[in-house]
Amino acid sequence: MTKVCMEKNRMKKVVMKKIVMKKNRISMIWKSIGLALLGGSLCAHAGGFEQSNQSAAAVGMANAFVATANDASAVVYNPSGMAWLQGVNVTAGLDLEYRNSSVKLPAGIASNGGSEPTVGYVFATWSPLDSDLSAGIGFAPLYYLNNDWSTGFGTTAGISKLTVDHLSGDVVYALNSNLALGLGSDWYISRVNLTQGAKSFRGNNFTGFGGHVSLMWKPAYAWSVGAMLRSGASINVAGKNSDTMSYKLPDQATFGIAHDFYDVWHLETDVKWTRWSALKDMSVKTAGIVTQRNALNLRDTLTVMAGLTWTWRENTQLRFGYAYDQGANKATDFNPMMADQDGHKLSMGVGADVYNMHIDLAYQYGLYSKKTATGAFAGTYRDRRQSMLLSVSKKLE
Repeated sequence: MTKVCMEKNRMKKVVMKKIVMKKNRISMIWKSIGLALLGGSLCAHAGGFEQSNQSAAAVGMANAFVATANDASAVVYNPSGMAWLQGVNVTAGLDLEYRNSSVKLPAGIASNGGSEPTVGYVFATWSPLDSDLSAGIGFAPLYYLNNDWSTGFGTTAGISKLTVDHLSGDVVYALNSNLALGLGSDWYISRVNLTQGAKSFRGNNFTGFGGHVSLMWKPAYAWSVGAMLRSGASINVAGKNSDTMSYKLPDQATFGIAHDFYDVWHLETDVKWTRWSALKDMSVKTAGIVTQRNALNLRDTLTVMAGLTWTWRENTQLRFGYAYDQGANKATDFNPMMADQDGHKLSMGVGADVYNMHIDLAYQYGLYSKKTATGAFAGTYRDRRQSMLLSVSKKLE
């Protein structure tokens, strides 16, 4: 009897130790979430254009996610990944952005006074067990710029604000257990506010539409291939007094390959091409006459991404990523309305199951090369960016 009692006491101690460790892990995760939210709220500042960060799990891998797409954010990264998600899945989260950009002029350094947003996103997918069809819907800000260069160039540069929210819907068909194809639509909601000298333009547009196709293929064990092609959309924004502004959102194509090693390592590499050259200008016209000229001299860009995931323990992942992102602006006739440069992005992230949910946290730092521009807004431009993301995913029974 004594040996039996001793064994029971030993087992109780082991169980209590595991409970304490689990509570400590949960406490650390929630503390990390709080710090991320606090840090983002303290340093949200300045602006950008394409919001490529749409999920903490993806950002942890530097957005090399088109061949992975294993949560509800597949709706925006690669909808065909929904074919391997069972039941109803929901992912929602926050993206906290910080940017410090400036231009060096002969008279000194002038900062970009635009403010950076804190944005939210939500995605939902449905994949019935007895069907080859899946469906998904998602909402997220896809493009955003807010630049204010008036301290360096006066009212000539002015203040440029543009927000494009994105609502997408998809249907995916699984041809077999290894191949799925998707077809989807895009709805863009635009808000514009341009101020240049004494002239200003405000307007909204709710009728911008486009489409996309996707593919997910698993050709062999531990291998997956993903592809996504998204068409741009022509946006016509109407303001007051017959003012109008028209612009073209770029086409995009993304391709990626992923491979699993030793059941705990997951590596993916992606390439994304963006047709920025289609965006010729963002000029405002009144009765067909240009009243606010904003010509753009842009090039098509390539973004190369690589991400690594380590399954540290069951349902817990650590992620690392690197991306090289080309800037669309050419140095000649540089327009700071859409100021961007070539850059390197380093990412890290963590994901874990907590209270029957999966929580992901990610941090990304962007270091951009200085660009010496010519033209009316000549100067040497500098840019640094930080992003902190939180995502919560839940599978609904």
